[in-house]
Amino acid sequence: MPAPKALRFPPGKTLPEELCTAMKRIEAYGVVYPAGYYRALLEKYTREGVRYPHILMILGQPRISNHFFYSRALKRTGRLLDYGCGTGDNVRQLIRDGFPRERITAFDINRASIDLGFDLYRDKEEIGDLFIVSEAFPFGPAEFDLVYSASVLHVIADEGELGTYLVNAYSALRPGGVLFGSTLGLVEGAARSPDERGPPRVMPREELTAHLNGAGFIRPEIVQRYHVPHHVADNSDTMCVFEFCTKKPA
Repeated sequence: MPAPKALRFPPGKTLPEELCTAMKRIEAYGVVYPAGYYRALLEKYTREGVRYPHILMILGQPRISNHFFYSRALKRTGRLLDYGCGTGDNVRQLIRDGFPRERITAFDINRASIDLGFDLYRDKEEIGDLFIVSEAFPFGPAEFDLVYSASVLHVIADEGELGTYLVNAYSALRPGGVLFGSTLGLVEGAARSPDERGPPRVMPREELTAHLNGAGFIRPEIVQRYHVPHHVADNSDTMCVFEFCTKKPA
């Protein structure tokens, strides 16, 4: 199967600039790059492309630490699944904040973003065993106490696929377990036209609530945050970030 075609960077953004900036952010965590490493990565990703440019643009800025539920998540004693883990930024933040690595599992349907994270953090030997890649959801019922979903819902265009994603999260949680995460949303009363560079699904609060309830979750708590636009089409007057937290009934 051929590799998926890489998307273009937004206007005004380039691979050399964004790669350099991401590496500087990651150096702040103590990562040391050998001489010539930037040039080697630039040649690699110029040749292969970056499948999701936005992920490179935010690499090194784990969003989980700012989530309103995060402090409570760190105190729970069960297993955590990062469902749609991308580069693994949030997994690394969990470990930095003392969440036991043996209770963390990271899963995605392809390894492109995971490998991008390994290339920039240079830690595959240390945490590579935490990551699972599979086109099919590989977990059984009630395996996890927590499921984290970061910036996944807004990239699922198909209604059936979105339903399957949420049902999988529900099934993988034990009774009383918590699904928490974030997604781009639509500010109340705003209308948004389709944007070829933007995400395929930007839901108002009531639609997000309906999807969570429809999968069986109860009492969704949703907090609206400001969305920092990454290019002109990302209109901060209409788009926001919804942080959500919801439970599987005990």
